[in-house]
Amino acid sequence: MTIPYVTRLYMQVSSAGSGVDVSQPFPPAPFAAVVTLVQYVPAQTMASATATASGFRQFSLYNRQGSASSGTGTPIIARAHLTSLSTTLANTVGQFGAGLLAKVASTVQLNSVTTSLTVAAGDILEWETLHSATSGVQEVGGEIVVTLSRI
Repeated sequence: MTIPYVTRLYMQVSSAGSGVDVSQPFPPAPFAAVVTLVQYVPAQTMASATATASGFRQFSLYNRQGSASSGTGTPIIARAHLTSLSTTLANTVGQFGAGLLAKVASTVQLNSVTTSLTVAAGDILEWETLHSATSGVQEVGGEIVVTLSRI
C-alpha cells in the first residue's frame, strides 16, 4: 500500500477596497499533484452582500500552467462567491452564503471537472478575487491554503 505525499501551500492575500480586484500567484507547484482542498482564512469577518446580484465578491484559484504573468492558463481549480442571494450566479462553483468569519478557514468548492484539479511540477497557481460593480464586498485579506496530493 502506498500512502500519498500530501503538502500544503500557504499564501497571504492583501486587503483591498470594495471596488478593487486582487490577483496573487503562488510559488511554482513543487511536484505533480491533485488539488484536494482549497481554504480561505480571512483576516476579518466578511459579511455577504444582500442588496443586489451585482454586489458580491468572487474568489477563484486558477492553474496558470507555468506563467501567471502572461495569464496563459485558465483552468479553474476552485471558485466561490460571497453572497447570500439564493439565485445561482453565472459560473458559480460554490457559494459562501452568510459570510466568512475572521480567522476561520472556509472551504472554497473544487471544480467538478477532475482534470482541472491536476497540476504539473512548476505550474503556477493564482488566487484571484473580483469585485462586482462598485458595491462589491471589500477584500479583507487573509491566508489561502491549498492542499496538494502527489500523483
